[in-house]
Amino acid sequence: MKAVVLHEFGPAENLSVQEVAEPRPGARELLLRVRACGVCFHDVINRRGSLPRTRLPAILGHEVAGEVMEVGAEVTKFRPGDRVACLQRINCGRCPYCTDSRPTLCRGGAAFFGEQVPGGYAEYFVTPEHVLARVPDSLSDAAAAVTACTLGTAVHALKSRARVEPGQTVLVTGASGGLGIHTIQLLRWLGARVVAVTTSESKVEGLKRWGAHEVVYAPRLEFAQAVKKLVGHVDIALEVVGSVTLDESLHALKSGGRLVVLGNVAGGKASFNPGLVILKELEVIGSYATSVAELEQAFDLVDAGKVQMVVSEKLPLEEAVHAHRLLEAKSVTGRLVLQP
Repeated sequence: MKAVVLHEFGPAENLSVQEVAEPRPGARELLLRVRACGVCFHDVINRRGSLPRTRLPAILGHEVAGEVMEVGAEVTKFRPGDRVACLQRINCGRCPYCTDSRPTLCRGGAAFFGEQVPGGYAEYFVTPEHVLARVPDSLSDAAAAVTACTLGTAVHALKSRARVEPGQTVLVTGASGGLGIHTIQLLRWLGARVVAVTTSESKVEGLKRWGAHEVVYAPRLEFAQAVKKLVGHVDIALEVVGSVTLDESLHALKSGGRLVVLGNVAGGKASFNPGLVILKELEVIGSYATSVAELEQAFDLVDAGKVQMVVSEKLPLEEAVHAHRLLEAKSVTGRLVLQP
């Protein structure tokens, strides 16, 4: 089969299209024909070599939707011809976290697609049954592929971790990316007032169209004072960018506010004043990935017209290098998708 393979960490040019052996499913696995695979900034970080668990050579891609072609002997929920989409990572299903309905915390042999196991930058893809959800007829393959990592992640963050309530004011960094733009839509549906932060002036009006009540243009990622002038302190800050904006987000919070960290696109460590967290009794909360149940909730929201999946461009598999360059140039709103 045709696949995009990474043999050495580094620039986008290190991604190359090659012929590789078609994978075979195990007893509890399925073989999918990949119909669409999202290109996430996580893939860029992975390609650069910043994720130490990645095994080379690697096939990247953790946002996959496809058609079931073959099922293992112990698969019971799906059959050939079904349209399905997967989670970003494989949980074991057996550890205390999994059995306590917290699969995002799984440490019992969990694996991320595109890191420890082959991902979806390929014509075919193998996945365990228990990390799949059925795709509604109303969703395109491209929209279905990116739902888990964008809207599914937002469902987990806003409902389980941030505990967003109607009327609260919520700050979103990295607002024009795939996670940010779908988080904004979900926040509006939940009844929150949304303040979006972007480093691209050209994206300000687009963010308003997607639901942000206020947009702060912050080319140098200094936005706390501007947020205070617009809305005062916020109840919740959703930190999609990570280390480089975490201190600004903390300063934008009201006393007793919550900072929920969903991403860390620049990598590295954050620096902030612990005294601020103590004196204002701030909560700093992590939020990671999503579950099958949350992915199904996300599909229901899209199917009902509550949230619209934002796919900016669909590219053939051979243009994976171009897709990565577009992400690095910050010229993407929503998500890019590769379609073999």
